[in-house]
Amino acid sequence: MVLVLLFVPFDLRLCGRADLAADDWESPLAGRAEWRLRLRWGLLPVTAGAQWSDGRLGQPEVRVLGFPVRGGNKGGRGHRPKTPGATKRKAGRKAGRTKPDPELLLTLAREAVQLPGRLWRSLGVRLTAEGSYGLPDPALTGLCEAIRWSAGLGRSLRLTPDFERPCLVGRGELTGRVYGFRLAAIAWHVARRPAVWNRLVGTIRFRPLRTILLRGGA
Repeated sequence: MVLVLLFVPFDLRLCGRADLAADDWESPLAGRAEWRLRLRWGLLPVTAGAQWSDGRLGQPEVRVLGFPVRGGNKGGRGHRPKTPGATKRKAGRKAGRTKPDPELLLTLAREAVQLPGRLWRSLGVRLTAEGSYGLPDPALTGLCEAIRWSAGLGRSLRLTPDFERPCLVGRGELTGRVYGFRLAAIAWHVARRPAVWNRLVGTIRFRPLRTILLRGGA
């Protein structure tokens, strides 16, 4: 099963259209947007789609082998009242959480900037888009532009930043053939970064194994 997941390709096509805009910085986005996904894994076709209109997300539609997949929680589990023991365990977990590691956050930020270009080159997918967009903070819009051009997506994504209002107007399409082993290779590359590797290995409770893996970190 593992070999099947790694070497049987996923053929995908994701299309989206949007005509969303806000009157000012404080107003919510108004308009309509929709997306459609076609995915084929071996002989298994999957389609999905959803629409966003007037501030509401419509019920997603998913089909497998042409048959609709219905969600929901029919006859689901009832609500369980909280017990004092469960409350104490939850409080203990919160108290035991460690603060974010600045080195880890910096490493993840660097990988996030480099990942889009590496992902497209490794997976052989094609991403095209045209339109305009603006985020609630103009500084974030400028940051997205910097990431877009540094990742080598400036030409395939023909986008115009809008620094005057939040908006998303245009269309985009993602097509390609994805292999599981290529995704695994990218994940392994990120995990072998010293800050990421040390954090992952540090969660292992078995000390001898943890020591061995820490010595093998990059």
